Amino acid sequence: MIVMLKALLLGLGAFQAVSAEKPSHTELYRPQYHFTPPKNWMNDPNGLLYYKGIYHLFYQYNPGGTTWGAMSWGHATSRDLTHWEQQPIALLARGYPHNITEMFFSGSAVADVGNTSGFGHSGKTPLVAMYTSYYPYAQTMPSGKTVQANQQAQSIAYSLDDGMTWTTYDAANPVILDPPAPYSDQFLNFRDPNIFWHKPTKKWIAVISLAQLQKLLIYTSKDLKNWTFASEFGPVNAVGGVWECPNLFPMSVDGGSGNDSVKWVVMIGLNPGGPPGTIGSGTQYVVGSFDGTTFTADADSLFSGTTPPPSDSIVFADFEGTGNFADLGWTPTGDFIGQSPVNGTLSGQNPVTGYLGKRLVNTFLDGDATTGTLTSQSFAISKRYINFLISGGHDLNNTAVYLKVDGQIVRSATGTNSENLSWNSWDVGSLLNQNAVIQIVDTAAGGWGHINVDEISFSDSMARNQVANWVDWGPDFYAAQGYNGLSPDEHIAIGWMNNWQYGGLIPTSPWRSAMSIPRELSLKKIHGKATLVQAPKEKWDSILSRKGIDQSWSSLNQGTKSLGSVGKALRIELSFSDRDPAAVGASQFGIIVRATPDHEQQTRVGYDFTTKEIFVDRSHSGDVSFDGTFPATYYAPLAANAEGQINLRVYLDWSSVEVFGGEGETAMTAQLFPSDNATYAHIFSTGGSTQNVRIRINKISSVWGL
Repeated sequence: MIVMLKALLLGLGAFQAVSAEKPSHTELYRPQYHFTPPKNWMNDPNGLLYYKGIYHLFYQYNPGGTTWGAMSWGHATSRDLTHWEQQPIALLARGYPHNITEMFFSGSAVADVGNTSGFGHSGKTPLVAMYTSYYPYAQTMPSGKTVQANQQAQSIAYSLDDGMTWTTYDAANPVILDPPAPYSDQFLNFRDPNIFWHKPTKKWIAVISLAQLQKLLIYTSKDLKNWTFASEFGPVNAVGGVWECPNLFPMSVDGGSGNDSVKWVVMIGLNPGGPPGTIGSGTQYVVGSFDGTTFTADADSLFSGTTPPPSDSIVFADFEGTGNFADLGWTPTGDFIGQSPVNGTLSGQNPVTGYLGKRLVNTFLDGDATTGTLTSQSFAISKRYINFLISGGHDLNNTAVYLKVDGQIVRSATGTNSENLSWNSWDVGSLLNQNAVIQIVDTAAGGWGHINVDEISFSDSMARNQVANWVDWGPDFYAAQGYNGLSPDEHIAIGWMNNWQYGGLIPTSPWRSAMSIPRELSLKKIHGKATLVQAPKEKWDSILSRKGIDQSWSSLNQGTKSLGSVGKALRIELSFSDRDPAAVGASQFGIIVRATPDHEQQTRVGYDFTTKEIFVDRSHSGDVSFDGTFPATYYAPLAANAEGQINLRVYLDWSSVEVFGGEGETAMTAQLFPSDNATYAHIFSTGGSTQNVRIRINKISSVWGL
């Protein structure tokens, strides 16, 4: 979890007391089937444990306000992951509310059924929680150990009444005082222990983050009290911010049995530096193996910066060398006449990342006022794919790259309103041997009015974008934790449905933050690679209406079709055929949800046939005023299935949308804050008709009995 020391300076003693009043759960943005605390601030899920038929959800909680501070462990329980019962605070910040000497940061919990800790007695099984103790000032603990100001260390507590009350292990806490000697200077950022029992070695394992160094430290123990440092992992893949809230767990691939089918997965929270096109937080995962002391990543789960083009690539234009665009064989118009490729970033522009070599096309020459076109020499299409790196404006008419045959646009691409170059691939197998040109267009003079292009090449393989395996490609899924205590073939995780970029600003009251839908996780081979797959896990038969919209069309014409007022909490299942890649211009299909009667507010969820991506556009989703980065469109890759179909499941609540694509290999989560009358939905199809469409919409009832 993020340390926000500013909250301490505000005066913790001024926080209001926790109210005993029961919330109505009818507040404007109150989720109806996602967990929220009755009031006050919540962030990371903690101590997820299934024991004696009860799912325990502990969470980072401020008992005295709607912003971060006085970190304690809130607690709720459920028998079905759907209906939650609020419990008393499990671990209250020590000294709250006047003179806090210790806060309880993120961690995990286990059932010590073998009583290895010795905490159990009279036949009672101890539940043991391991968490990060945060000490606001230097002090000597009851155990005699001395801590420094703002130190983070690992402590434990135990419960002998099935998790209802907890006793801190003051005789020896913190049980892991400092990081290992090589990292002793990192005591300010040593946090978020994830513990579990490793049956083959008969030891407890703890995975702890060295946040600033993007490293995970692995410890072992026989009794949960005495820990030995065993190994480290990282940094790898996405390292744009601190690493937090790690998880490590085994999963069988494709449901197979036997040791050969088992992989280990590490999940890591990252802030900032989330998925491409997002700002702030994100969660990545790495697949590999674990022998009881060391985690080793699989080679195909690791990435190093910009992924190189396929090995059989024939470079058409890399914009290296010397000379202007005309010297390199391109025909310029407008402001590009006499201009040259540039070396990286131009003055006044955010850093451009992900380009190869030294030079690239960057049309931000005179800022966004620069306009014109660049047209390549004619060439014969000789390979199945044309691959290139692209970023910049997301405007198919004004900031784009076109492939033209006989003067007609047959393929097109744009950036995603980002300076981070990523691969785009055109499948041109149906155009082999035809003569074509590539045209780079910038006719926009404002906003994201520029385009960046590099490394155009021809190949029989599609270039892949990958700097990390993202658990969720949206902006609002962070600090995900998996449940301990489940059967070996069952894996359920919950994430914090918020983002540190604007988490303390979202317009909710009297609570702030929600948890994601609980998700059942599995590993499946997709395109030859072990891939994390997610499926919503709730007791749907108790909250899902049996009646709803169920319509099909063999062909749905271009345009928008109204579905009427459908509600604010919905499950939407949408399937349709992939479109011929020869489609001209913008080519999308999807559904508009939470729209007002005048369409001023709406959220668009759909599929881009050109880029093969799911998208969620919340730029006009309601209240977006509280943070300048909030109104945006987010994208996630998704290929059609073997039958050429795209399948989307959309879970809409009063202030969020979660999208699961394909078999669940792609997920996106985003918060929304629309008006109460935003209950309308529409289907849209752009760039032509869409085939074999089916839509099913069912209302989801409130779990609060409204």
